[in-house]
Amino acid sequence: MLALLSGVPGFDDVRHFARKLDTARHQGVPDGCILELDLQSAPPESAGFDPVALLSGAGRPLLLREAVSALHRAAEDPRVAGLIARVQIDAAAPGAVQELREAIVAFTAKKPSLAWAETYPGTLSYYLASAFGEVWMQPSGTLGLVGFATNALFLRDALDKLGVEAQFIAKGEYKSAPNLFTEDRYTEPHREADTALVNGLRTQVWDAVAASRGIDVATLDALADRAPLLRDDAVTAGLIDRVGFRDEAYARIADMAGADGVSPETGSGGIDPDGDDAPPRLYLTRYARAKRPTVPGLPNRRRIAVVTLHGPIVSGRGGRQMSPRGGSNAGGDTIAAALREAAADDDVAAIVVRVDSPGGSVTASETIWREVVRARESGTPVVASMGSVAASGGYYVSMAADAIVANPATITGSIGVVTGKLVARDLKERLGVGSDSVRTNANADAWSINAPFTEEQHAQVAAEADLFYDDFVARVAEGRGLSIDAVEQVARGRVWTGADALDRGLVDELGGLRTAVTRAKALAGIDEDTKVELQMLPGASLRDVLRPKPSSQPAAASLPELLGALAIQSVAGVVDQTQRSLSGVNALWTGNPRF
Repeated sequence: MLALLSGVPGFDDVRHFARKLDTARHQGVPDGCILELDLQSAPPESAGFDPVALLSGAGRPLLLREAVSALHRAAEDPRVAGLIARVQIDAAAPGAVQELREAIVAFTAKKPSLAWAETYPGTLSYYLASAFGEVWMQPSGTLGLVGFATNALFLRDALDKLGVEAQFIAKGEYKSAPNLFTEDRYTEPHREADTALVNGLRTQVWDAVAASRGIDVATLDALADRAPLLRDDAVTAGLIDRVGFRDEAYARIADMAGADGVSPETGSGGIDPDGDDAPPRLYLTRYARAKRPTVPGLPNRRRIAVVTLHGPIVSGRGGRQMSPRGGSNAGGDTIAAALREAAADDDVAAIVVRVDSPGGSVTASETIWREVVRARESGTPVVASMGSVAASGGYYVSMAADAIVANPATITGSIGVVTGKLVARDLKERLGVGSDSVRTNANADAWSINAPFTEEQHAQVAAEADLFYDDFVARVAEGRGLSIDAVEQVARGRVWTGADALDRGLVDELGGLRTAVTRAKALAGIDEDTKVELQMLPGASLRDVLRPKPSSQPAAASLPELLGALAIQSVAGVVDQTQRSLSGVNALWTGNPRF
């Protein structure tokens, strides 16, 4: 009937207007839309206020948690008909890719999905693509399912030639961070740990790809020894469904979604992907941030605070480095304040600490650990959710939680301590750079680069490292309910995958942020199917930058701050709305031991 009426003058305009009205009523989500996702890099764990991105018009990137949440929501949304993604990731952390892949698997179980790429540059790129219902590649592409390798860098000989002496103390023979400066090749413990890591990741990836593509694991392993594979070999092996171009892939997903009454069995040549008859398309970023309808008059939901700790752990406020390509640090003060704020809020039923950090400062890690302990003592359940990496200090801040959830490919553990310095006295002499010092006491210049530790200083540094390591092991034992001897067997600086850590009692459950939130709900006595609001802390918006907190006291416990907030609420609201409108392990350390 609609096809007959489409020839009537003015009818197409009416239909077009009706579609626009319907889309507007549903917060910008067209009916029967196909979601688009550009995965030339993995979604980041967090993104603070970035003035460079704001000025360039790039806007805030789609975060990992946003992408995962949107995919799960879209799988149940009747207005979403399918998903297509360009999957061409050069390099990424396995844990993050794994968490995203699980969400794609969940979507594919409900609706059509298709991955395409000009080429699949590496193992993780294809691993992610294999979660889609169909996998496509351009004719000139290759499939880089080559497996995993780790390449360690060693500078000892180079430093010797320069006249630089490395003086480091590592508690735990597997603590390999100082090997960069002190070794010229793998030590046996270092090689053992790295070998176990890459073999563990290979097992996880091979099992997942084999299950998705219906290929025997042994066959997959043999194919990897021949990779990168050319198109014919990839198709013959069953790794690629079709060699084709972008426009053909988009036409195919429209057919798979049954667009405009076209049967999914009709093939991929009947629809122009950019024509008037093509189904509407919507970037996942737009879908993720589309406001969901609310029901007036309903009471506010209980909240779960998600405190994100991303980057190396440092003392102080931390935050984004102000260079254009700068990363971010997790400031002990900032994360501790966020934990205090969440614990003091009566509407927060539980806290999830999302950790994506290779470690850092001992003292800053201990500061955060203490606030996790205090939050639990106040009656607020705490669950640690490990992202790509939660090792050393990243494990330290997690170990006091009620429960720890990690992805199978999360890099965790590394329970050990490193401290030391580089001595550049000989280098300076070779360069003709003079230096001298004046001191008031024997150890005032112990951390100077101009002289090595004396025997007494070396003994003091070693004793300090022993103390921190013993504290670390004891607190792991207390937090995990293990004996000191049991922790010592899995400590000594060794890193583990999340799957291996589960077997050894270092984590409680495998999964991503969604799994951690479910665990937190259970600990708070909230039914699994009950909807809760997630409160993201610490804040990183333009409003937060312009309106820093006046004190370290949580807002929920401070009446003066509440009154002050009310006074500037309207200004902050304007700033926040403006932002929405405009946006569509340290190499060296001195004095402070590191995890």
